[in-house]
Amino acid sequence: MKKLPLALSLLFLFFCGISSPAQSRIAIPSYQDPGSSQWNGWQALGSSSVGIMIVNLNNGDDLSYYPGVDRAIRNARKKGIFVVGYVYTGYGHRDPAVVRRKVDAVFRNYLVDGIFFDEVPTDCVAKNTFAGSNYLYYQGLADHVRQSQSGGRIVILNPGTQPNDDCWMSIANILVTSESSSLADYVENYQPESWFHRYPPERFWHIVYAVSSPAQLNDVIALSLKRGAGWVYVTDRDDGNPYDQPPSYWSLEGSEVAQQAVQAPYASFRPRSSDNNGNPLAGQVSFRWRSVNGTKWQIFLDSDGNGRTGYRGSTTGLALGADYLIEAAADGSARLLRYTGSGSDWDWNEVPSHARIFFLDAGVNLIELDANALGSARALDYQIRALEMPGKTLFTSMVMPVSLDSTAYAFDIEDHGQN
Repeated sequence: MKKLPLALSLLFLFFCGISSPAQSRIAIPSYQDPGSSQWNGWQALGSSSVGIMIVNLNNGDDLSYYPGVDRAIRNARKKGIFVVGYVYTGYGHRDPAVVRRKVDAVFRNYLVDGIFFDEVPTDCVAKNTFAGSNYLYYQGLADHVRQSQSGGRIVILNPGTQPNDDCWMSIANILVTSESSSLADYVENYQPESWFHRYPPERFWHIVYAVSSPAQLNDVIALSLKRGAGWVYVTDRDDGNPYDQPPSYWSLEGSEVAQQAVQAPYASFRPRSSDNNGNPLAGQVSFRWRSVNGTKWQIFLDSDGNGRTGYRGSTTGLALGADYLIEAAADGSARLLRYTGSGSDWDWNEVPSHARIFFLDAGVNLIELDANALGSARALDYQIRALEMPGKTLFTSMVMPVSLDSTAYAFDIEDHGQN
């Protein structure tokens, strides 16, 4: 099977903080036939940790239909795992008509959620023999995917390294921006680009193979979180074929991800506007995340950038001074509170904010509220906490920022039907 190309850029670990911190899910280069023992081993972790699997039949060149493959794909999707087909593109040198035929065969034979395009060049704007530019080449392929089948709308591009601009992001739902041959390679040869922070973690996928021990596994996952990758795959398989079977520590990798009860959090700001009739619409702040478990959620907001003011408490995991708190629950209730205490006491007053929670898909939560309810704040740091009733803390995310001065483009891949 073809391997993803290796990242070859140059910047050390200490500069990795440019991207927004993330919580991760596992996306698997599952390059064994669906229904095989290897495929079943990967899938066994379930959707609490695994989010994406790839169907790769003879490097995407096997156009035949196999009932067993069909059953395995449907079983994975019923468990809440996205399944995408594999097609290689030869770095833009493969005839796009041939590539489209491969895409058509995947959609004709199997119910999948999209396509993983391998061998994508790093340079988006370079000339292309078939389409004038690499961008137009892959834009045409992405359009073909999204027009081919209802639900077949996820496009993953794999340059395998860090492009120096965000050109690919208007085409891809997910971009593979790192595939490293060891922990050392991942630490030393990954270059975070300045544009990464403009996009939510769920848009980026990091892969690291030949990671020999559980301790190194933990190091990779921690570093991928700091680098803003919402999708990760780590294996101890080496570069002979790192995707031939699950790693020896597969269960541990699953538990490391599954215990992150708040996954792929992302916050955004929409400025004041008006509707079609000219009526004013208030500016909105929104918070979205995938919730693995919990029936109640708290979002702690630091609106003044001062960790010595607001609620600091003694509860596990809180690393900011919270001036505001959003409380929401699985029953659909949501409200905003302002802190009125002295730092450690639980003293809050409710603030009118039109706060509301939406459940976009199974386990995907979205909270919106009026931005003016937060006073004159121009930026926020926030942490999301998942709880079980009556108040047991399950998980608290790391601190993440959101600007209230600018907007960011989000490319949603949630809300797909399972059949």
